[in-house]
Amino acid sequence: MTGAGSGIGRETALTLAKSGATVVASDINGDSAREVAEGCGISAVAFEHDVTDEAGWQNCAQAIEQRFGHLDVLVNNAGIMVSQAFSDAPVNILRRQHQTNVESVYIGMQVAEPLMKAAIVKGATGASIINVASVYGMVAGAQFAAYSATKGAVRALSRAVAFEWAQSGIRVNCVLPGPVQTNLGADWEAPVDASGNPIPPEVALAAWAAMIPMKRLGMAGDIAPMIAFLASDGAAFVTGAEFVADGGYTAA
Repeated sequence: MTGAGSGIGRETALTLAKSGATVVASDINGDSAREVAEGCGISAVAFEHDVTDEAGWQNCAQAIEQRFGHLDVLVNNAGIMVSQAFSDAPVNILRRQHQTNVESVYIGMQVAEPLMKAAIVKGATGASIINVASVYGMVAGAQFAAYSATKGAVRALSRAVAFEWAQSGIRVNCVLPGPVQTNLGADWEAPVDASGNPIPPEVALAAWAAMIPMKRLGMAGDIAPMIAFLASDGAAFVTGAEFVADGGYTAA
């Protein structure tokens, strides 16, 4: 579970642990990863891991192989979101988010494949990869052009790999949360109004909530059960699919 230290990652790790999973909690913040692993039970493992570091992925895979011999589920959840008006955004805004949001998913799936095939050889009914994208990979969001580009890429990448691996026993699906109240927004450049003045976070969040038919932001607990379902054998015939949880945001 990448990005396990907070938000959707934390809630999902705890949910999976309650379902009986042995959780490997990965996060760039080692203290947060260890705290979550402690909450997941004595069999859980924590890794301090920057998902943009390919060598770090290899180290995680080696440690998982040595301790468990295989991997049943990979949740690519780690991500960053930087909000900035497109006209003012340097290309580095795109590159930074692409590296974290897309390249990490690409590397993670490649590194996980041998470990997942080992699980299937040992008798598992299959293995599951769940990539966390966003509804902003589907619809437009003001000042989120670069972020939207990366999440659209995660959607396309997930479908392509799901199609390629369909007969391997490894399922690949994508979860698309709508606006969720987590600390992902800590990486935002402050949104600005038409006059260029910063918009207070609480005002921006309230405006977001007003645009959602359910009139509230999502919570991590709204997303975790969906990920847990896709990780389970109950989703054994589900691959290449997208699951939206957005309070009706994209329904119109």
